Amino acid sequence: MDERHLLLLGLLMAQSQHGYSINEFIEKNLGRVSGMKRATAYALLEKLERRGLVRMDTEAAGNYPPRKVYSITPEGREAFFTLLQTLLVEADERPSAVEIALMFVDWLEREQLVKFLRERADKLHDQLARLQRMPSHKDAPGVDYALQRKTALLRAEADWIVELTSRLEAREPAGRPEVHNLKGGCE
Repeated sequence: MDERHLLLLGLLMAQSQHGYSINEFIEKNLGRVSGMKRATAYALLEKLERRGLVRMDTEAAGNYPPRKVYSITPEGREAFFTLLQTLLVEADERPSAVEIALMFVDWLEREQLVKFLRERADKLHDQLARLQRMPSHKDAPGVDYALQRKTALLRAEADWIVELTSRLEAREPAGRPEVHNLKGGCE
């Protein structure tokens, strides 16, 4: 299980909810922290139900078609707290997409790399501006903590990019950087 499961279980800790309500809440309130899509949320809710961590009931209201209502089970509550502890304590060692891309920048010309890094820094600054416009979550300080962490990480990356582009620009223009072999030497 991962952070997406924690998100869904966490939303059900307070109360039972319709799938639609869960997705609306994620999109409107947590979109800057979670990129979970509607289809993914429904698929994960079904998986949690099969594992006995979530119960799904159907509810009929007037002339509307029956709606699925999800509730967390006692096993789901236990899984929630276990996963919460794991994700708070463990440092994620999986490389991000940008880290993998950075491993291959040696294939770019320095000017091209600087251009791409500046574009990324601009996008990071746009994200920061959007996050800073979000209202405070008075009744849910944990949401604010998540946003503060995301903001700090975005700022740190943007600062790192500025520092890296300065170093890259300070060097004499050159072609492709030296390629290092696996033994640590240059070719």
